Amino acid sequence: MRDHGRGTVPVVDVVITVAMVVISWLVGRQYSPTSWGPDPLAYVLTAFIFLPFVARTRAPVVAFAVSTAMLLVFLAFGYTQIAFNFWAPALLLYTVASLRPPRTTGVCAGALMPVLFWAAMVSNVAWYVAVAEAVLIPLTAWMLGNVGRQLGLRNRQLAVLTEQLRVEQELRTEQAVTEERLRIARELHDVVAHHMSVIAVQTGVAGYVFDDDPPTARAAVDTIATTSREALAEMRRLLMLLRTDDEPGDTALSLAHLPELTDRMRMTGLPVTLELELADVEDLPSGMQLCAYRVVQEALTNVIKHAGFAPTAVRVRRDVEHLTVRVANEKGTPSPDTGGTGHGLINMRERAALYHGALSAGESPDGGFVVELTLPIGGDG
Repeated sequence: MRDHGRGTVPVVDVVITVAMVVISWLVGRQYSPTSWGPDPLAYVLTAFIFLPFVARTRAPVVAFAVSTAMLLVFLAFGYTQIAFNFWAPALLLYTVASLRPPRTTGVCAGALMPVLFWAAMVSNVAWYVAVAEAVLIPLTAWMLGNVGRQLGLRNRQLAVLTEQLRVEQELRTEQAVTEERLRIARELHDVVAHHMSVIAVQTGVAGYVFDDDPPTARAAVDTIATTSREALAEMRRLLMLLRTDDEPGDTALSLAHLPELTDRMRMTGLPVTLELELADVEDLPSGMQLCAYRVVQEALTNVIKHAGFAPTAVRVRRDVEHLTVRVANEKGTPSPDTGGTGHGLINMRERAALYHGALSAGESPDGGFVVELTLPIGGDG
């Protein structure tokens, strides 16, 4: 990864550069027997060799090239005592290897080798020592810098992965919260909409016949009381469900509660029949049974809203692979002031989708309405 060199020069690079210039001056001045003495050109060239170090992180290749070129100029002026000077290109080669790809580093290392060989030869060392220095110093700087580059690359990759994991965790948390809100909304809709619809209808009946037919009014009030108690019981079940992370279990409504539901609907005046073809429901997941129960409950509520007290038939059948629920009503007269928002069908379809099922709803040829739910048995819910 390339660094574009934007921003200020790091203070540590400035400090290191000044320290290396001062040390090189001291060594060159004190080195015996070929000390620079008072020669100002040696000191100026030495400073120019090390000064590019301040730009090593912003432009490492340029800094290496300038430093190497200044070392060549230093050698070209005949200075045989190079003191610390050859370490500047070597350290900058390390920086190039740590920030640039191996191909670029290889070109820089190849350019540095003859310069170091020349520097060793003018210092009167054996030729094989000069060759060893010219080869080993660049290769060592290249190897160490490449290790640093790989570590930096891995650290950046880890940082990216960490950020991705953080974002993914936030998305999962948000999704879980949204799903939980939808689940609560579905349960509240099914509980409140059904019972409030029954209470609204029975309240209208009681108000209409309150003076003329006291027994009918009293029966409607009794139905209101029964429905209210049932609503409270279901709210308690819902609260118990929300207080645990486990499956609904015994606190949830199931297919075994369908007779109670249809009996309660008959008490409101809805002529409904129930046909159960269930050999065994104990092995069905409680969530699936709750789904089927809520679909029947919502469908019967919609019958009261949109068809009044039209004759209705509920059929629940289980075979080897599917659980099928069918609620069909004849053509009727809609009840006043009970218009819906369409959330009921949406909730039913969402419940079906949770268990990879399908829900169809539409008018029948005789003018009635049919809701049919099909849930696969054994699928992942």
